[in-house]
Amino acid sequence: METQLKEKQDVSATFTVKVPAPVVDATFDRVLSDLSRKVRVPGFRPGRAPRGVLVQRIGREALAEEVRETLVDEHYPKAVRELELMPVHAHFHGEPPVEGADYTFEVHADLYPTFELPDLDSIELDSPASEPSEEDVERTIERLREEHATLVPVERPIEAGDVLTLESLGEDSAGSMPVDLTRTEDHIVEQLTGKAIGDEVDLDLGPESEAEESPRRSLAVRVSDVKAKELPDPDDAFAATLGFDSWEATLAEIRKSLAAQVDREAFKAQRDEFVDKLVGAIDMALPRSLVTRRQRALLEELSEDLQRQRNQSLQDYLSELEERGSRSEFEDDLKQAAERAVKRDLVLEALLERDGERMSDEDFESALAMMAASERKDVKRFRSEKGEEWLGNYRFLLDRDRALRKVVAAKTGREL
Repeated sequence: METQLKEKQDVSATFTVKVPAPVVDATFDRVLSDLSRKVRVPGFRPGRAPRGVLVQRIGREALAEEVRETLVDEHYPKAVRELELMPVHAHFHGEPPVEGADYTFEVHADLYPTFELPDLDSIELDSPASEPSEEDVERTIERLREEHATLVPVERPIEAGDVLTLESLGEDSAGSMPVDLTRTEDHIVEQLTGKAIGDEVDLDLGPESEAEESPRRSLAVRVSDVKAKELPDPDDAFAATLGFDSWEATLAEIRKSLAAQVDREAFKAQRDEFVDKLVGAIDMALPRSLVTRRQRALLEELSEDLQRQRNQSLQDYLSELEERGSRSEFEDDLKQAAERAVKRDLVLEALLERDGERMSDEDFESALAMMAASERKDVKRFRSEKGEEWLGNYRFLLDRDRALRKVVAAKTGREL
C-alpha cells in the first residue's frame, strides 16, 4: 500500500491510497469466496458454483462495488495511521477496482482540530458565591402558606388571588374547570377581576401563533364559583403541619435549603463562566462535518419542540420565517449556535483528557439507577431500552462533567 498526502489544512486533508494489484486480486478472490456461501446459484450447492457462473449471478458491477468497499475498509485505517491523521469524517472517491490492476482511491477527510488548553490558573472567576436573602426566605414562606391555604367561599367581585370555577359555554363546552388566579397569565386575570358569580365573559386567549395577523383565540365562560385563599399564620401550629416541632425549626430548615440552592446556582454560574472564558481563550478552526451534524441535531430538537408545544411542523415554521423575511437570519443564528456547541464540546473533551480520571463502574451504575428511577423503570429495562451506544455516550458526558466540576471546585474552594 502506498499513501500520498496531496493537501493538508487545519481541519481537512486530501490523500490517495494505492493498493497493489496482487492485493486487489486476492481481495476479489476472498469476496467471491464469501459471496459463494451466501448467493444461491440454481443447480449448485452453496460454495460450489464455478467462478464465472457466480460472477454472472452476482453481476460484475455489484462484485466490483463489494471489493471496493472491502479495500477501503481495510486500507483507509492503515493510511490515516501512516499519515498520522485524526479524521472525524471522510468521503471516498475512486473508480471500481479491476482484477490484475492497482487500485487507487482518494480520501477527503475532516480532521480533529489541534489546540492547547491555556493555563487554567490564569482564568479568574467573577461570579460571586452568595447567601440567601431575607427576601428569599419571605418568598419561600409565602409559597408554603399559599400551598397550604384553605379555600373559603366568598360573595364579592373577583380579586387577583382568588380560585374560581369557570363553566365553559358554547358547542365545544368542556364543562367546568378550576382556575387559580395566582397561577394564571396576567391578561386573563385582568379580564376576570371584578366579575362575580353568574357573569359571562368572552375571554381573549391571545393569537393562535406568532405569525403576523394570526387569528385570536377566545373562550366563552360563566363564573360559577369564587373562593378566597385563607393563608395559615407562620406559627408553631403551621410548623406542625409541615412536620417540624416549632416555627424556629421551620425557619432554620428553610434557610438551610435556600443556602444549598443558592450555592448550587452559584456553582452553576461559576461553571458556565469558566467554560465561556476557557472556550473564548482558544482559537481553532472547526471541521465542517461536525458543525453540519450539530445543525441537524438542533433542527431535530426544534422540530420536536414545535410539534409538542405548538402542534406545528418544522417546515411550516420555516415557511413562516420565509414570509417574514427572517429565514436567512435564522439560518445564520443556527450555524453560530452549532459552531459554539461544537467548539465547547471539543474544549471540554480536551479538559477531560487532561484530567485523565474516569468514573468507576460502581459510580456509573449508581447514576444509571438514579436515572432509571426518575423514569420509574428498573435498571435492566432501562439499559435495554437505551442501548449500548447511548450508555457509552452518557458515561462520557458524566466523565466530562465530572472533570469540569473538579476544576471549578478547586478554583472556588468547594469539595465535590
